Amino acid sequence: MITAIPMIDDRVANHFTKANCLVFLDERGVEINRVDNPALAANCAGKQKMVDLLAEQQVERIVVRNIGEQMLGKLLARQFVVYQTDGGRRPTHELVDPVTSGLKQLHQASQGRQSLNHEVKKKSGGCKHSEGEYSVACCHETKPLQQEMVHGQGNQIHRHGCGHRGQGRGKCCQS
Repeated sequence: MITAIPMIDDRVANHFTKANCLVFLDERGVEINRVDNPALAANCAGKQKMVDLLAEQQVERIVVRNIGEQMLGKLLARQFVVYQTDGGRRPTHELVDPVTSGLKQLHQASQGRQSLNHEVKKKSGGCKHSEGEYSVACCHETKPLQQEMVHGQGNQIHRHGCGHRGQGRGKCCQS
């Protein structure tokens, strides 16, 4: 059984699609492959490539820290078994056995984090794919980006000329 774990350096990535790479482990916890994450720079098309990569690598189980409900729904629909860990600094070989590592199995898309941008993308007429999915709305490429600090939180609010808003540490709300 092959397990995939999204990684940033030597730890489990905080968010599934934001990982630098995917590490593939056999049933003994031995790394068999490591592949750069195709979702990092390609938005919705990259996220689909990420799901396709998991299928190509014959993954059966995926271990995540956090995952969006849209992506979790896609993985569950493709019959991947998804587990959630509560810590990122655990050795990957410990994560291949969900029973001994205390992983929580995710059974429904609603167990993922709600996407703050999903409805905005749909309403803004984002790029449609043949499957009817929406990708990132492109208005932020031509509209000015203004930033202001959110007092007491250390995060920034990003405002696009089109009215989109998002919060994050230097991240665009559209990514």
